[in-house]
Amino acid sequence: MMQGIPQTFNNKPRRFVWEYRNSLSETIGYVARFDDDDKKKEIVPYFKRNSGNVWQSGSAIEPRPLFGLDALNQTENNRAVFIVEGEKAATALQSLGLIAITSQGGSNSAHKTDWKPLDGLELVYLLPDNDEAGESYIKAVGAILMNLDKPPALSIVRLPNLPPAGDVVDWIISKIDEVLLDWDGYEPIPKSVIENGALLNDFKEAVKQHSEPVPDEWKVNSEQANTTNWQAPISLESAKLPPWPGDVFPGTIQDFVTALSASTETPPELSAMMVLAAISATAQGKYKVRVKQDYFEPVNIWACAALPPGSRKTAVQMAATAPLAKWENVQREKLEPAIKKAQADDATIRERINYLRKKAAQAKDTDFEQLKKEIADTEANLPEIPTAPQIWAQDVTPENLGTIMSDNNERMAILSDESGIFDILGGRYSGGIPNLDLFLQGHAGSPVRVNRGSRPPVFMQAPTLTFGLSPQPEVLRGLTEKPSFRGRGLLGRFLYVLPPSNLGYRTLDASPIFPDFAARYDGILTGILNQEMAGSKEEPSPYVLKITADALQAWQSFAHKVEAGMREGAAYAHLTDWAGKLPGAVVRIAALLHIARHALVKPWEKEISIEDMSAALRMADVLSVHALAVFDLMGADPALDGARVVLRWIEREGKHEFTFRDCHYAHKTRYQRTAELEPIMEVLIERHYIRPRALKQVQGRPSRFYEVNPAILEKES
Repeated sequence: MMQGIPQTFNNKPRRFVWEYRNSLSETIGYVARFDDDDKKKEIVPYFKRNSGNVWQSGSAIEPRPLFGLDALNQTENNRAVFIVEGEKAATALQSLGLIAITSQGGSNSAHKTDWKPLDGLELVYLLPDNDEAGESYIKAVGAILMNLDKPPALSIVRLPNLPPAGDVVDWIISKIDEVLLDWDGYEPIPKSVIENGALLNDFKEAVKQHSEPVPDEWKVNSEQANTTNWQAPISLESAKLPPWPGDVFPGTIQDFVTALSASTETPPELSAMMVLAAISATAQGKYKVRVKQDYFEPVNIWACAALPPGSRKTAVQMAATAPLAKWENVQREKLEPAIKKAQADDATIRERINYLRKKAAQAKDTDFEQLKKEIADTEANLPEIPTAPQIWAQDVTPENLGTIMSDNNERMAILSDESGIFDILGGRYSGGIPNLDLFLQGHAGSPVRVNRGSRPPVFMQAPTLTFGLSPQPEVLRGLTEKPSFRGRGLLGRFLYVLPPSNLGYRTLDASPIFPDFAARYDGILTGILNQEMAGSKEEPSPYVLKITADALQAWQSFAHKVEAGMREGAAYAHLTDWAGKLPGAVVRIAALLHIARHALVKPWEKEISIEDMSAALRMADVLSVHALAVFDLMGADPALDGARVVLRWIEREGKHEFTFRDCHYAHKTRYQRTAELEPIMEVLIERHYIRPRALKQVQGRPSRFYEVNPAILEKES
């Protein structure tokens, strides 16, 4: 029944699940509550999409259905209906035999719900929670109901003796506490408490005594903010980014990421992405993930965190890559005696070969043949000089990349706080002709066969390449000017973050990283680096990681959601090159978290858990918003930029309505011709910020007239 709804979420066990039904009593979704011993709750909705059979996390499609809709549809119009905040409160009243409903999404989502089923009812009671948010929610609901075609009579009931933030559940508990000490407020009230009717009578008496008319100031007329006739505006401000989740890495890694961000006074996104890239550099090539029978993902990622100069990007990268540099130095020191001996033997043997060549040049036929054979045998005995392993580089040409990858088990990471690599990719050393093949193959892990004339050929079976870049935002702005970058999928492979800069707001007095955090981080990355590959030394192969059933189910739900988001008009419609790779990136991130979690044991003996998959999915949700912001930055639509300008004018001036002429006059220094303003108005209309009305006569000449979505000005107030 509830396939796809995990038993735990963010390490919190599932506490309770509420079922949403439509007017035909068919199940259409669930809302689950997860909480821990500290009662820190997370409310997660699960609804079906794409006609699938799996419940997927995320709110219902707007307008959202009411909770309790099935009972509401079966009641008489003259029967009282109670509106509360939250499924828990509604369920408690329903167990008393009352018609109780609520909306999905909490106190700020009333306007996203379809309240039309209440049209024509006679009496509705509004029961606010005892806090500011509760009052705000009930007020929003009341305003919506009063603008229905046949609005019900509304009364507000503030139940007595509620604790701060208390609701009807607290009121019921206070009434039955003496006879039922263990009722938790989630399960229906036991029949033994309900059957004598005392509780229901007490509730009805409380409603009667504390019912009062809705305050006059709540009332709005149809000329004012009629939110029921407006769709929720689609954001223009992609820069309004969600906070970075602070609990996605395994504990030891998370401690380091958090401490690194605090000590450098940099946004947490920067530390998180540079550390993720460092883990990728250590694990790539050694593992791959089996998602399906014939679908595997490597574990390398491409990370790009854009911040302005002076943001201490170098300090973050140095700390994140310190274990890599340390490990390289240790390996170099271990190999140094063998390298020196091999170099000495090589020099000696080559001197011998030179001597034999000179001698052969003067020898007669029989001696010449003998010397030629000796030279060949001697050359065959030239020692192979060991090469110190290299994990990462900074700027590297495509030609040199192939060589160093071949010398390092087909693996390499490019980690840099500068943008030179984008210039190289764009053809700095190839006459302006981009050379992307090896980079793209290194992301996918597909075979490479390069024949380069005078240079030795490069053959690789499964190359893996990691990126960890932190360029300036202005560098990203111009990347789409090179059509091949996006056309061939290069830009769609990066996981971007574009955190807001905190320059000018730092204390410049942050404490350094606790040494133990850095040491543990070092130990985990060193442990991954020291892990041998599967197979034999002659034929090494990557370990295959598997995914638990519940983790795979969560991933599949996410993949379906992303797929739907790539439809025309949906969130990723203009970002399909990036969104199409997002589900695969989630698998890679989850694998890296899993590998880091079990680095000191044997990661391949355990399956990727729902914990690490959920963490990867939370990261993906935030990365999706950042990607929208980054691609907007790369090639911002002038009309979209202009729409932001006009919207700020509407908000600043408090415009409930305006004419096209007013708007053009206010922006005439920026848009001299009215034609420049036309596409801007279209964007604002398409995104539900404004809507046109009939022409209005203004000073003898007609002018187009626009109404403003009231939600815009409500947000500002």
